[in-house]
Amino acid sequence: MPSELRKRRGCKYWIKLLSVGLFGGVLLAYLGYLVISVEAMIQPARASICCETPGDLGLKYETITLTADDGVTLAGWYIPSRNAAAVILLHGYGANRTEMLGRAEILARHGYGVLLYDERASGESGGDLRTYGWLDVQDVPVALKYVRGRADVNPARVGILGFSIGGQIAIRAAAHSDQIKSVIAEEPGFARITDSPYLPDLSDEVIWVGYWIGERILTLRTGVPMPAGVLDELPLIAPRPILFIATGQDYGRLLIQHFYEQASEPKAYWEVPETYHGGSPSARPEEYEQTIVSFFDRTLSPEN
Repeated sequence: MPSELRKRRGCKYWIKLLSVGLFGGVLLAYLGYLVISVEAMIQPARASICCETPGDLGLKYETITLTADDGVTLAGWYIPSRNAAAVILLHGYGANRTEMLGRAEILARHGYGVLLYDERASGESGGDLRTYGWLDVQDVPVALKYVRGRADVNPARVGILGFSIGGQIAIRAAAHSDQIKSVIAEEPGFARITDSPYLPDLSDEVIWVGYWIGERILTLRTGVPMPAGVLDELPLIAPRPILFIATGQDYGRLLIQHFYEQASEPKAYWEVPETYHGGSPSARPEEYEQTIVSFFDRTLSPEN
């Protein structure tokens, strides 16, 4: 390059060139981070369930295996019903059915049959990939068929309680099955970033864009199409009742309030702002028990 051309370009040219290079480098690094994050998120969360069972809580139970429509096996427990009603419990992301044992004990103590199972690629269940709950919705009808076929259960008296990602799965599954008579969505996550309420901060916008890109990376990596969001599915649940449970003072609580506002009647909302994600049963044990049991007593009553 002639020396006079380099001189004419001056400092501004080189500053602009450096800025473009830095921006490009940051963008590539950010995309790389998202790819790595998605890859980590979809890996199986295997865990041997060996040391804590309903039996340790004094409950009679059966070890069961469900088979999903695509052949994936789902490991679980079933606690027989004493009141002819039953509830399906769904755990959070990266956890397994032991996360829901406390909730199962509450419901079983009040006579409810309870089905707990490890979601696909979690705990002792089969499956090669976790998909942020996207594929797990198709497994709920299998669990529902099992519960409704039990001799101890009236098939018209089956509800569902999902925590965190399990809450998201429960909402989307209930939207497409009127055999689920009532829903408790305990701190449900979003299925799509478009479920999120508007947050004006720049940092929130960056996170929003990151999730938007991440969804597309997840689809490309797994081959699983992006599903409808929670907000798209919520109107399909009515006229069946839904109860939302929220905690904390941050985004998670705002998200649950957003879901509640968008849901159709009949609906209910209960929050425990002084605790953390999943902390309601320990923060207010008596009130938590009263809340979930009275909800199912009312919505799964033989008179309904």
